[in-house]
Amino acid sequence: MPVLKMHSKNGIIGLFKEEIGLKITTIGIQYGVFYNIVFSPHNIRAIAMKDLIFFDANCSLGKNEHGQGVHKDELLKDMDYFGVDKALVRSFMKFQNAVYTNDYIAKAVRGEERLVGVWCILPDQCDEVPKPDDFFAQMKENNIGAITLLPELHRFLPNRLTIGRIMDAAAERRVPVLLDGFKGKWKEMYEFMATFPNNVFLSMSASGKWGTDRNIRPLLENYPNFYFELMGYWVPEGIYDLAEKYGADRIIYGSGFPTMDQGSPMLQLKQSRLDNEAIAKIAGGNLENILKGAQL
Repeated sequence: MPVLKMHSKNGIIGLFKEEIGLKITTIGIQYGVFYNIVFSPHNIRAIAMKDLIFFDANCSLGKNEHGQGVHKDELLKDMDYFGVDKALVRSFMKFQNAVYTNDYIAKAVRGEERLVGVWCILPDQCDEVPKPDDFFAQMKENNIGAITLLPELHRFLPNRLTIGRIMDAAAERRVPVLLDGFKGKWKEMYEFMATFPNNVFLSMSASGKWGTDRNIRPLLENYPNFYFELMGYWVPEGIYDLAEKYGADRIIYGSGFPTMDQGSPMLQLKQSRLDNEAIAKIAGGNLENILKGAQL
């Protein structure tokens, strides 16, 4: 299969295997960071293997304080374009109160079989959110499958005193906890996971191409309920190596939409040299099993 070579402004070469129906319209590498990567496939299903079910673990809805972001219809249109079957969605409106964004997500996923929502937790001492039993009952009623937390933006310390009750209840019910609030904050993430070692954790958005493995691999090694999501993981042969060492069951497909497009990690996964069974697990099977395992 031929290799397509494209040069960026500073002369670093990006290598992509040429696929039928795929056009790379723009690619650049500057100062070690990819910028403006846009994939325009005629039929991404043909590229991404027709028999695969893709379940995107990393999508966000709503407009942020700068007016950036998308609403539900735009996400569904993008999913159709790239061949994504389902998506786990959380709020892009991080500047808003969690009570407001949880309501927004509940309304967005209502009646949508292809979407599963994520709710943001808060310390329950201020009576902003219900106590755990009621909170998880409401999650079930509203098609919410996972929780997340943004301690810095919502101004609380993520420890046992503040959110111990809901984290313990989530661990007992095996409700997955997204770690997007700890992006690039490895010390805080390590401390948080050590405080709540029995929870099911999904990492979100690898921070940087170099150094991520030295932080991610110890977590995969020591926490059997920790799963690694692929957005931003631009390491040559990295997906194959992680799957060989820790098992394909520990990796999940995610795009980072709308910040990133959904096609890029699809292409990475198909070209990972893993067998079809492993690719199917990462594409959607693992996330489906994690969500089905939650006892809401």
